[in-house]
Amino acid sequence: MDKPTTLRRWLLPSLVFALVYGLFFVYPPLRLGFTLNPSWQPTTMALLAIMTGPALSRLSYERFPNSFTRWCSAIGFTWAGICFIGLLLLLPFEIISLFGFDALNQTTACYLLGALAALGFLGLVNAQQTDVCEVSITVPADAPASAKGLQFAQISDVHIGSRSPAFLKRVVRKTNALKVDRVFITGDLVDFAHIQQQQLEPLAELDAPVDFCIGNHERYVDLEAICDRLTALGINVLRNRSENFTINTAPVQILGIDDADRRDQVGLEIAKLHAEPEHYRILLYHRPDDAEAAASWGAHLMLCGHTHNGQIVPFNFLVRRVFPRIRGSYPIEQMTLYVSTGTGTWGPVLRLGSRGEITHLRLV
Repeated sequence: MDKPTTLRRWLLPSLVFALVYGLFFVYPPLRLGFTLNPSWQPTTMALLAIMTGPALSRLSYERFPNSFTRWCSAIGFTWAGICFIGLLLLLPFEIISLFGFDALNQTTACYLLGALAALGFLGLVNAQQTDVCEVSITVPADAPASAKGLQFAQISDVHIGSRSPAFLKRVVRKTNALKVDRVFITGDLVDFAHIQQQQLEPLAELDAPVDFCIGNHERYVDLEAICDRLTALGINVLRNRSENFTINTAPVQILGIDDADRRDQVGLEIAKLHAEPEHYRILLYHRPDDAEAAASWGAHLMLCGHTHNGQIVPFNFLVRRVFPRIRGSYPIEQMTLYVSTGTGTWGPVLRLGSRGEITHLRLV
């Protein structure tokens, strides 16, 4: 391929990325700053910080992973999230201004800045809260009656990297308080490369056995190393396979399928596995995709995450278009699909219009 063709191939995506990045993360602080103080003249360093801060903070943590750069990355991404909220607040005023009205002035900019500070603080506080979501799952007639009374906890989308090991410790303490029979982690436990076993060690303190299936973020980083570290911590990593257990007196088959971008991944992989008769069958898969294939195969319960319920409005409307089953329970034939809103946060340590959860599942 010649150089002009290569240049054209990369030019348009680069321009689109620069436009979106500038609109979301550079325009809002500059627009508010110049409106509040028309004589403001930002220094070169201030402009560089506004323009490159979020990206550089992420790159610094990936290149030099330590507690300081992790904090820088968290601050950079949270700042980017606040800038996005600022863009949403600015947008109505900019549209009104197109019709010749001076909608955005120093007074309205002060109100917008106050609203942005309040929403940013609310989102940051909300991201620290992890609700215990109590869910009752009816055991269908074709499943063993002995499964009734079993209790499970689902953790999903913790995102260590975006979130700290200290956050994971809080999740483990809250999960242990539920006194469940088994814990399921449905992917995106980490979202940065080089997350060390020491950072994941709180998982070894879980009182119940733990099963894990990979998410998309594990695929994006050092997947094999992550699985090795989790196995060393005593976690049962299920990758396109199943295992049978007796929990209390109930026979249970637990399956884990690797995350994939293709929408028919569950159907392709689950067809290779044998459905154990007389067992309560639980499928762990990161995305709420292809649930009909799981139900047709004979799964009784399918546990997913991935959606975060949008994490920050209005992303919930966009996510719902891709994953209509965005949160909560969905009956599909004899199976129940449950989609977690996620335990942690990805990128910005912010949640607006959604809450993090640890799911407490009771079979009834």
